[in-house]
Amino acid sequence: MDDVRPLQYDIKWDEWEGMPITDIHFKNYSIVIDFMWKNSFQQNIVYRGVGLHNLEGMKETYADYCMHILRNECSVMMMNREETQIVAVALLEWMTDAWHSWVFLPSTVSKGLFQEIILLKNELMKNVKLSLDLESFDSLMVHEVGFPEDLFTNNDFQICMFDVFGAVAQHMHMPRVCFIALTVREQFAAEMAEYAEYGRSIYSIYKVGSQRPFDVLRDLDEMYALLFMLPLDPILIYEDMPGFEAFHEALKAKERKEREDELMRLNEM
Repeated sequence: MDDVRPLQYDIKWDEWEGMPITDIHFKNYSIVIDFMWKNSFQQNIVYRGVGLHNLEGMKETYADYCMHILRNECSVMMMNREETQIVAVALLEWMTDAWHSWVFLPSTVSKGLFQEIILLKNELMKNVKLSLDLESFDSLMVHEVGFPEDLFTNNDFQICMFDVFGAVAQHMHMPRVCFIALTVREQFAAEMAEYAEYGRSIYSIYKVGSQRPFDVLRDLDEMYALLFMLPLDPILIYEDMPGFEAFHEALKAKERKEREDELMRLNEM
């Protein structure tokens, strides 16, 4: 019998039906990328509809894209109970204005329709930022999800997993989670998780130059890319929580006394 060792991880965010949801250790990047190729990219009807499945070199392009996101160290995976196999993956990345994240992300892949999908997402983010009149739209982005077919329609799983996204975002000091769902299946999952829609891009009218490359998706009943969002409150440092007022008063008094003692010492010199 082969020696099957548990997969490594550092953070356990939650578990669902005994299956741990964890961070993704760098030693697992290659198997995660292979998992996402089979369970996300090849299952995505939008990618198939615009011809990406048959594009030469697409596997390498997608691998580079996944690796860029994984190196942000926010992504999560769910393993089986024995912690030896991957069951589900979500590729997450904190995207900020200060780091020009939406400028850099498209540059990680070569020009073509896959890059145009990233640019479509970027434009949708910009439009929603303007509609909300926000100075900054920093977010933890859910870029790709790789879920088994049965879990896409499991309400309890979706709530658990999308709640984990919120926990990761708060840990990374992001004020919101954003997920641009490209397919009806992804949109249904986000709705089950009770994320709210904040904007949409209509495939049939999105133009690249003079072309409308996503118009073909109408034949597949895929009409929109939808932006879902979960606004978050920042995590309070425990000292700032209610009940620590006396602690703060004592700390201020202590600091005041130290300053007075220091002034007296200086005056005596």
